[in-house]
Amino acid sequence: MKKELTIITAVAAIMTACTTQNHGYVSGQGGYAFKPKTLKASPNQVVNDGFWDKPAHVTGQHCIVIDTRLQQANYYVGNQLVGKSTISSGKAGHLTPVGNFTILSKDIDHKSSTYGSIVDANGNTLVADYTAGQPIPAGGIYKGADMNFGMQITKDGIWMHEGLVTAAPESHGCIRLPREMAQIFFENTPVGTPVIIR
Repeated sequence: MKKELTIITAVAAIMTACTTQNHGYVSGQGGYAFKPKTLKASPNQVVNDGFWDKPAHVTGQHCIVIDTRLQQANYYVGNQLVGKSTISSGKAGHLTPVGNFTILSKDIDHKSSTYGSIVDANGNTLVADYTAGQPIPAGGIYKGADMNFGMQITKDGIWMHEGLVTAAPESHGCIRLPREMAQIFFENTPVGTPVIIR
């Protein structure tokens, strides 16, 4: 019990530090220091915008800030922005939850338990866009959608992972990152890292 309270207290302290830091917001100027994209990419255009620059001397609490309005993920170590990526968050009807979270677990080759396809024994696609609960054709096998470099944000299935990124809301609620940025974020993010979603 004492160990659990210590862990809870430590997580609460980290979250407080992360949420009270500036992280790109310019108070008194009514917005963020960077401007949103003026044009959103089409759903068929893959966007690979992002950067990572973490000097060896930069240390401190890791924190990821997701801005669903700007479709951006910002990665901080201490008070320094070390990475940024364009994202695709949840579309209408599947909005990404907002609030303060932590990375609960990581899985480099995670598969969705809710969304995917139905294939036959030879791997031929029978149903391309399958959602759990729909009827499965005779002989069909469920194949979960790839969520590589997955980092779990909520217990009910919201993850940050590699996926199609168009700089517009396209997902079923997850935070999609371009492959390169998904891998970088995954490799540099410990379980327990605070995630702020706005």
